[in-house]
Formats: sequence, structure tokens, C-alpha cells
Amino acid sequence: MSQSSIDELLGGAYEDDERPQRSGRPASAYAKALVAVLALTAVGVAALRTAKLDAPAWFIFLVSCALVLVYITLRGVRPPLPPRAAGRRHLPDTAPDGLRHAVKRWEARLDWCHADAGAFNRKVIPALGEVVDERLRQRHGITRESNPVRARNIVGEPLWSFLSTPVRRPPAPRELANLIAWMERI
Repeated sequence: MSQSSIDELLGGAYEDDERPQRSGRPASAYAKALVAVLALTAVGVAALRTAKLDAPAWFIFLVSCALVLVYITLRGVRPPLPPRAAGRRHLPDTAPDGLRHAVKRWEARLDWCHADAGAFNRKVIPALGEVVDERLRQRHGITRESNPVRARNIVGEPLWSFLSTPVRRPPAPRELANLIAWMERI
């Protein structure tokens, strides 16, 4: 019978402790900082000589070191930047709202098609037809295609003719509101 400690049984042996601990910063970060310090020192010396001023190079080197250290420190305490799409859909603290998204999509579609009858016929009328079909399916168990005679009676003549014939010009907001009222009656 082998002797095992409870730690070895539950968590396995601790070989992890034998590995050397690595520092939090990789060597490339130190190299970048050194390059930044040297570049700032060179720029500082060149700027002072151009202005016909004189300062010891070691002093400019120390000022460059201080500037790079302040920069690194401030980068470490700065919160991470938000993702690129953070402001596009919703605020990060609020949950996405499906209704708001749908309304904005319809708003964009109507704005895009408000002066183009061809685009209105291709984009808006089929989408409105899908809404009408869904309401017919949910409330009456039919679609415009499955039972056109009954669907025409339920939908009403103004909405039926709007959905079945292409428009020459997109309807005005008041006309569209009347058609939507007909859709709500289904």
C-alpha cells in the first residue's frame, strides 16, 4: 500500500512550484522602454543644440527616463479602451433591446427608400408583406399565398392593393400610418 498525502490525491503533486517564477514584464517591454529613452534623449539633445542651448547629456537622459516611467505608469493604471463596436449597438451598461433594434432597422430602411420608388418596392413592401403574413398566420392560421380570398377579406382592400401592386412613388408618412393601422386590425 502506497503512502500518499491528501494533497496529492485531491490536487496532484505540486511540480508547479519547482518552475522558476517569471517577472510580470517581458524583456521586449524593457527593450522598448530603453529605445524610447534613448530616442527622447537624442531628440532632447538635438533640440537644445538647435536652440543654441546647453545642458548635460546625463541630465537629458534622466529627464527622458522620468518621462518614460511616467508614461508606463499611467498606461498601467488607465482602464482598457472599449471595443470598437461598443457605441454602435447599445450602451455597455444596458442590455440590448430587440424592439429598439427593430425600430431602428425599419427607420433606416424607410429613410433609405423615402424618395426611391424602386427601392421601396424591393425592400419595404416585401417586408410589410411578411409582417402581414405573420399576423395572418398567428391570428387566422392562413397566409396570403395559402388562402388568398380569405386573406384579402381579412386584410382589407386598401392594404391588399398596396401589397400586391408596385407603387409609383413611396407613400407619404400619413398614408403609411393609415396602412399600418390596417395591418394592426388584422
